[in-house]
Amino acid sequence: MRIGLNLLYLIPGIVGGTEVYAVSLIRSLADIDRRNEYVVFLNQESATLALSQAANLARVICPFRATRRLVRYGWEQTILPGQLRRYGIDVAHSLGYVGPLFAPCPHVVTVHDLNFVALGDMMSPVKRNALQFFCTQAARRSAHVITDSSFSKAEITSVLRVAPDKVTVIYPGPGQLESMPTSASWDSVRAEYDLPESYIAAFSSRGSHKNISRLVAAFGIACKDLPHHLVLIGHLPPGEDGIPAAWDKDQAGRVRSLGYVPAAYIAPILEHADLFAFPSLYEGFGLPVLEAQQIGVPVVCSTAGSLPEVAGQGALFFDPFSVDQMAQAIGKCLSDRELCANLQRLGRENVARFSWETTARATLALYERMYEGKSG
Repeated sequence: MRIGLNLLYLIPGIVGGTEVYAVSLIRSLADIDRRNEYVVFLNQESATLALSQAANLARVICPFRATRRLVRYGWEQTILPGQLRRYGIDVAHSLGYVGPLFAPCPHVVTVHDLNFVALGDMMSPVKRNALQFFCTQAARRSAHVITDSSFSKAEITSVLRVAPDKVTVIYPGPGQLESMPTSASWDSVRAEYDLPESYIAAFSSRGSHKNISRLVAAFGIACKDLPHHLVLIGHLPPGEDGIPAAWDKDQAGRVRSLGYVPAAYIAPILEHADLFAFPSLYEGFGLPVLEAQQIGVPVVCSTAGSLPEVAGQGALFFDPFSVDQMAQAIGKCLSDRELCANLQRLGRENVARFSWETTARATLALYERMYEGKSG
């Protein structure tokens, strides 16, 4: 069987969790499967993406940049189907929401979530409308849909009107820590960022749905009389590069935004945090929660989207729209060592449910089903 993997959407360092998903899944498929052949279709930005050196994995570099969104959509719909035919692809898999609507072989698409619905007001109208159209049509026209959680499956079946038996939940593995490069030493990381002795860690991003302003407000309430700082890994949303109005000036010096952080630095920063906070307003999965649990950090977490399903019993939950609830959860964890130890134990037990090998085996089994259906 020849399997075509469509990564034409992937812009390294920009697309976040969908990059972790694609890279980790392909590496794991290469590890477990030496019998089938894989052809990965890449854009110019991802031409050198670190995937696998396996002999049964080949790359096809398409001559366009994915930042030119309309060009990418045009290539995916008009050129990629011909490439799938030319390379003798038996089953195609588009890993990032959108794929060819008229594929010449059984086509599987991964729809991680419906962010264009839940977060549509945070996107430009052109991006939102294009993503909604192509994702909806890809899900309806594909042979099968993979999604990351039962929460996302329920949204896909109800909003996109796709039959439940056409959608399979295959959990991703526990974040990128399994496959990231060797971690840097704590001494070097601490010196690089001048990190404090006691701090809460959180991930921020350009997306305002990460809810950073409420987290900072909650931090100001919970840690007013505590020595902790708040360390934000990643860039702030547009308009929050300075000190947002919600940030108390007395607390501003205790809030550290690190900007882009190399992958090798993530584990040491999480490992030395007293607490990991994840206040997101919407998630189709929530890889950072599993990263924190895997490394043994107590987690306080939003109840939004799939997060209760993914975090399990290994987190203390709060309403992400309530600053007071968030502050109470943070304060309770920082003042109760027994609670923190229990969350650490339950987090490690929870993360054991997830592995990229399991993800790869379930995905390969689905490819085989699609191929057998075609052959039959």
